[in-house]
Amino acid sequence: MDTRTILIRCAALLSVGAALIHVGVSGDHFQEWWAAGLFFLVAAAAQLGWALWCWSRPSSRRVLLAGAGGSAALALVWVVSRTSGLPLGPGAGVAEPVGVADTVCVALEVLSAGLAAVAATAWAPTRLGAPSTPRRAAALTGAVAALTLVASGAAIAAPGHAHSGTEAAAASAHGHVAGSDGGAADEDGDGEGAAHDHSDVPDLPDTASATPEQTAAAEDLLARTIAATAAYRDPAAATRAGFDVQAAWDRKQKLLTAAGRKARATGTVHVPDKANRTDGRILDPTAPETLIYRRSAEGKFTLVGVMFTAEKKTPPTSYQPYVRWHTHEACTGGGVKKLKPVNGTCAAGTTPRTSGAMTHLWFVDRTQLAQAFAVKPPLKAMAAYQKALS
Repeated sequence: MDTRTILIRCAALLSVGAALIHVGVSGDHFQEWWAAGLFFLVAAAAQLGWALWCWSRPSSRRVLLAGAGGSAALALVWVVSRTSGLPLGPGAGVAEPVGVADTVCVALEVLSAGLAAVAATAWAPTRLGAPSTPRRAAALTGAVAALTLVASGAAIAAPGHAHSGTEAAAASAHGHVAGSDGGAADEDGDGEGAAHDHSDVPDLPDTASATPEQTAAAEDLLARTIAATAAYRDPAAATRAGFDVQAAWDRKQKLLTAAGRKARATGTVHVPDKANRTDGRILDPTAPETLIYRRSAEGKFTLVGVMFTAEKKTPPTSYQPYVRWHTHEACTGGGVKKLKPVNGTCAAGTTPRTSGAMTHLWFVDRTQLAQAFAVKPPLKAMAAYQKALS
């Protein structure tokens, strides 16, 4: 096997790794926008097809340059999406956060494009050294295959690769960290159990069966909530009304540090109002139990949604199929306030407790109604809405 063939086969393996990542994250993109999911599947099919062609038969210079150009084009799309934002789709013009999966994928694409381009040059067959022994060639390609498989698998499994969750902090989307329920419902932990744990709830509601009346009601709830909380876009006004924004952020940072995690400069924070949590009203836009803000690196707080809670009551069944309620599990006692169960089990000396039911309502454009009722914060849709407001 000569050096040119080794380069081609390594480029093919890297292309397969990128294709696997594209397939692995396509489901999240389909939830966000069907065209985005389809694009990822088409890109994966093209990458796999090119890799199989290059591996199984002699590859012409034209085929190699086509593969290199395709990989470079995909990398360029990624750069645009992470800087100025893509011009199409529900999050048009909004830069996407950089994640593990997309970073690994674009690295594989750039490496594949580089190797294919080198192999395609006119001087490659004669200038890249003598033919390799079969054992050396097999060892090299095997190592590249193993590293590519490990990298792509780790990228797909990495927390936060979901696009609509879209940041590494999506795993703590509710602000729930060890020792805190983020201002969530029912700190006494004796919820009615009418809701499911959030891990059992799909991120977006299944609205295929929603009637026009149900959709109109959900749109009305979103519009009324946005209007009722407009004054709280000013954190100072929210604090005067009982939602102490800065105190909630500081408390979250202390809890992160206490849990052995790094404090963050940016992120989402839940800001509760105890008065609203004890007034007995449920799903009332004029009295949300919790406001949700996002803090920028410059320290600016932006109101991005609310969390309604049912406290110790059974949550209502209104606004279905959009509104879905969930709970959170925690372990209390033993000298600690709250800890997450590990594999469903609490540590010795602590007792499992279940929070009251809660549901989020994110501030997005009404055309993105399903995103408004997502479990995790729909970052792109929220950013697009904030951009339109400004």
